[in-house]
Amino acid sequence: MLPGFKKFSSVDQLFAVLRVITITGGISWIFLAYLSPLHQTALIRTFAFFCLYSIVLYLLIFFTPVKIRTVYTGALFLDLLFLYFLVRLSGGFESEFLLAFPLLVALHAFYFGLSPGLGVAAVSALVYLLAGSENIAAADPLTLALRIGFFFLAAAAMGLLSRKERLDRENIQRLNKELEQEKDKLSKILQGINAGLVLLDEQRRIIWLNKIGEEWFGPLKTVQGKKCHAAIWNGHRSCEECPTAHSLKSGKIESGEVEFSLNEQEVRYFRITSAPLPDENGKVDQFLELFQDVTEEKELQLHLIQSSKLAAVGELASGTAHEINNPLSAIAVCVQEIAESIAAPHHYGDQGFDAEITGNLEYIKNEIHRCKRITTGLLNLARKAEHRRAAVDINHLLRNVVMLVKYKARKEQKEIRLSLAADLPEISGEPDALSQVFLNLILNAIEFTPAGPSIEVTSGRENAEFIWVKVIDEGFGIAPQNLENIFKPFFTTKPLGYGTGLGLPISLRIVKNHGGRIEVESQLNKGTTFKVVLPINEKANCQLPISN
Repeated sequence: MLPGFKKFSSVDQLFAVLRVITITGGISWIFLAYLSPLHQTALIRTFAFFCLYSIVLYLLIFFTPVKIRTVYTGALFLDLLFLYFLVRLSGGFESEFLLAFPLLVALHAFYFGLSPGLGVAAVSALVYLLAGSENIAAADPLTLALRIGFFFLAAAAMGLLSRKERLDRENIQRLNKELEQEKDKLSKILQGINAGLVLLDEQRRIIWLNKIGEEWFGPLKTVQGKKCHAAIWNGHRSCEECPTAHSLKSGKIESGEVEFSLNEQEVRYFRITSAPLPDENGKVDQFLELFQDVTEEKELQLHLIQSSKLAAVGELASGTAHEINNPLSAIAVCVQEIAESIAAPHHYGDQGFDAEITGNLEYIKNEIHRCKRITTGLLNLARKAEHRRAAVDINHLLRNVVMLVKYKARKEQKEIRLSLAADLPEISGEPDALSQVFLNLILNAIEFTPAGPSIEVTSGRENAEFIWVKVIDEGFGIAPQNLENIFKPFFTTKPLGYGTGLGLPISLRIVKNHGGRIEVESQLNKGTTFKVVLPINEKANCQLPISN
């Protein structure tokens, strides 16, 4: 390709087309018109001159595009000289080539602008008058004035159009520059954000990753065009459990959390938020996934849960010691009675140990198991929590939690009643975390219920997809102005030093991470009901709870 070809504008192309039309049309006219041999020869030489300098003109434009305006200025002088001879030889003021003058003026006015265009119109008018000067006396002054006025009209119109086109072009260039700057700024923001961004099409194929996304999931060139469950999750995740699948169905922003192994040694936790991106017609054809590394947040959450557990252990420790002391005292009495029975002459009868000794041994065994259950429950509560999911029997979990707190309730003259629905399906969850939720709710009920009334813990099935657990008390209730704040971190109505305000926020976060919700109903001086709703998941090893 010639060096200047790609610099050839639409105006340059129009100049070239008009020159080709002028050459072909003019030569055709020469041979078709009735001209004397002398005039015909002169016109052919004139067109030959026009062809020659036009070729030179465009060679200069091709090879020296930076000097194109200078070349056109020189070409203007030659064009006017060509038109002078062409009009003079073809009839002067009556020449068929009169239209060439306003065309030349219009093109140069558009190319150079209004002021230069008016100058070209003035020079063209002078050349036109000189070309027809031989019969100027016979010419109609009004006709000449109208023709010359048309030159200036063409110059003014095209000059103004040129000015508007130039301003529009400058405005477009400015807007394009601003757009490029904004795109560059947006690109830097997206690349610099401390989160992974993945752009998917409607088939969930990867279109784009930002820098963090490439660090986590691999270079864009290796994953582009692949489906996300294969490229990112290596086929280990079901698409139906993905937030993007939920977003595709709902048309709304969806989120969820997932455990992901970056390598064989490192396990990270990600919160995924999927946002649908509709086109100009409102059809969703792309999705933007935001991957946030919440591993440290998870560790902090575990730390808070562990701190809450240790606080609960401290609160239950004295009661547990008393609870264990009772069966140990009974065991001591039974052992003393057995020792006395063995020392008696009749302790070896024909039938072996007598019934009293056998009963005492059975009682000792039962009380030892009771101590074991209490200490095991306390140790399990104090054990460091882990983000590991398993199949959870919610009724069994509730019985264990109630066993830990029933002495505290009894000591404060409050009774805990269990009313659990039979044959509840297992759910997928973190047993330690869920135990903490119900422990927090029951301890709150004990604390805010006066002596006498009972606390009821019930369970049931809401429908085919959810189970529920209710903690119902007949306590003081929650003031309406406090009801909307109880799940905010550090909000508490307890005296200073008696509460952190983290129990309910932690519980809500745990339930949401399980894809569930907590509902509260309360009336002052009548009581409060906390309802925990959890999804039933047939896949007990599911790692991706979705929380809307």
